Amino acid sequence: MQTIDVWFFKTEDFPPDAQDTQILSTEERNRIAGYSQGKDRIQHQTARFLLRLLLGKYLHIAPEELVLRTGTHGKLYLDYDALTVRGLGHLPQLSFNLSHSEEQIAFAFSFSSPVGIDIEKIRENARSSHLVHRFFHPDEELRFAHLPEWESTQLFFRYWTIREAFLKGLGTGFTISADSFRIDEIDSDSGLYQLTKYPLWRVQALPAPDKYFCSVAYCVQNPL
Repeated sequence: MQTIDVWFFKTEDFPPDAQDTQILSTEERNRIAGYSQGKDRIQHQTARFLLRLLLGKYLHIAPEELVLRTGTHGKLYLDYDALTVRGLGHLPQLSFNLSHSEEQIAFAFSFSSPVGIDIEKIRENARSSHLVHRFFHPDEELRFAHLPEWESTQLFFRYWTIREAFLKGLGTGFTISADSFRIDEIDSDSGLYQLTKYPLWRVQALPAPDKYFCSVAYCVQNPL
């Protein structure tokens, strides 16, 4: 059975002085310290702190033992070879992804499929028409042509999170042209979508905190 676990957290619920940053790696602490904006620093620290706590719970190991790497296109993954060297082999393969926007952080975890997740806070000044033309499929752009501004903004953030979640799940980022595939709705009631050219992938629109959109992508067959 395919299961995707999704978690939402608010940054303000985890003040920095209540976090045990010793569970973070030296590399993580150095990178976080490099953020010039305090808000960005807190957001990234909290996201990594919570990620390690959750991964530790799923895999039943101490959070500080986890070895996290960043792939070529920026996706985080667990270095299972390094864990084996540490005597922590034979762990189940766990796919995960995270996203944060303003005060919200979202995580997705699965033992049965690669996953990608994206959460975005609605911004009225997002220059959506410019971004739709640049990043969306031509057929999708037509869907925006006669929509009122409010509906256009809502659809834009829905499609943006779908597109981002899929590309993050695939692990390629925008090395794949974002306008090279089209988003098609499978079931309007459940918010389930599919993507042209990628028949094994599905994207689920999720109930999200107020003024946010969130989507999670997964593969309907297990390629792990």
